[in-house]
Amino acid sequence: MKDISSYLKYKKKQQRQRATKSINIDDQTIMHLFSRAIRDEYGRQGEKNIVPKFYKNGVIFVTIKNSIWAQELWMNRVLFIRVLNKKIGSKAVKNIKIAT
Repeated sequence: MKDISSYLKYKKKQQRQRATKSINIDDQTIMHLFSRAIRDEYGRQGEKNIVPKFYKNGVIFVTIKNSIWAQELWMNRVLFIRVLNKKIGSKAVKNIKIAT
């Protein structure tokens, strides 16, 4: 019979393996999911003003029409990163940067 501590160590190891498991997902899918998240949060107006340009090394680069939308995205970037990673199933998105 095994003790509870060995069972807990086994479960933690499984969780770590699931967290680090990489999922192959292409850049276009990530940018599409980002656009959908923007539309869900801000509607069509937000989708027009916050446009993803490209994805590289865990960072989504976006262009923004004006400073009001830039501030809005900056304030809620952690929320969008969390939503995207939950939809993807891994920690594929680490940051969102505003490209000029």
